[in-house]
Amino acid sequence: MDESVTQRIGIVGGGMVGLLAALAFEQSFPEPCAVHVFDSAALDLEAPLSQPSFDDRSTALSYDTLAYLQGLGLSSVSEQACPIQSIHVSNKGRLGSAVLTAQQIKWPLLGGVIENRVLGEALTKRLKQSRVCVHAPSQVTELRPKSQGVEIKQAGGQVLLFDCLIIADGAQSALAQQLGMLSVSKSYANSAIVANIETASHHAHCAYERFSQQGPMAMLPLNDCGGSHRSALVWTAPKATVSELMALGDAQFAQRLEAQFGYRLGRIERVGKRSMYPLFMMHRLEQVRAGVVVLGNAAHTLHPVAGQGFNLSVRDIRSLTQVLSACLEERNFSSAALSQYTQRRALDQWRTVNASDLLPELFQYSGAVGAVRDFALGLMDLIPFIKQRFTAIAAGAIAESDYV
Repeated sequence: MDESVTQRIGIVGGGMVGLLAALAFEQSFPEPCAVHVFDSAALDLEAPLSQPSFDDRSTALSYDTLAYLQGLGLSSVSEQACPIQSIHVSNKGRLGSAVLTAQQIKWPLLGGVIENRVLGEALTKRLKQSRVCVHAPSQVTELRPKSQGVEIKQAGGQVLLFDCLIIADGAQSALAQQLGMLSVSKSYANSAIVANIETASHHAHCAYERFSQQGPMAMLPLNDCGGSHRSALVWTAPKATVSELMALGDAQFAQRLEAQFGYRLGRIERVGKRSMYPLFMMHRLEQVRAGVVVLGNAAHTLHPVAGQGFNLSVRDIRSLTQVLSACLEERNFSSAALSQYTQRRALDQWRTVNASDLLPELFQYSGAVGAVRDFALGLMDLIPFIKQRFTAIAAGAIAESDYV
């Protein structure tokens, strides 16, 4: 690569958001190697499991996200994701509940659930067919805005210049911190346990959101494997409780899970590898500088209760692609030009971040607030328009300008 030539787009971060952004931007920047991806981990296109992001955790994809991925040549994601036909929302020990279905908005499905490992395989396979240049392992240690473009320095000393640099290196982004980009954050008293679960009964393509005073729990449908019925568990609880649950044997853990979730899927027959993750919220208030855009978890890290983190980033990528195309035509990547992106995305981001933050707390209230909440859940089942609107939002069927 000629260091004296300004390259088009650089992306720091080779996880799900970084690779998807690279594939989206490639369509707007057709010349070879106009898009470059840097990641400190080895991103072997022949062995996607070498990337830490692509593990056995699962990601919920909205219907809108699945359609967008298909447009980028990632139809295999829709084929491999387990369809979500309905969402069952309930509150442990309370009467209110609601069932949202794809039929209510006349769509074939509400979304799908895919293991990160499988999604990683689809992304890297598509990346091999693209003109994106991948640099991994390659650690970007420094970023310097210049009068024309943004200069990056790699750990080996190589210096490169880009028209625009996308920072997508995670919630603890060293580059965003280096630039002093403002953010607000909140640590939760809860942690999350993530595991794949085998149950006696098939999930019938229903995603379960189960709330309690300890915290929310999700059981998301996965494709059967070897004749076993599988779901992806996300169980949030106070940190002390999570530590206790992690120390239990599989049989004892299954008993505790049945006591919390119930027997909607029959008995818990097998518990896969359990992982524990601390929970926190982070929203970067400043996501654009001249020639710089922050994306993915580096821009907003959400509570996992509603499974909206990746879907929000996909909507960000779609909007940013349009803005970058306009910037390319005008040869203008100034902060004023890139601020079109933040203006478009501010409302959706604010609503999604705050809804993901407030929803778990809402279901922890008892008394008058709890009674109103339970009444609202029951009322949703009785008023078709409200239920259709809520279901459409969950499926990503609302246009960006109408997102409520």
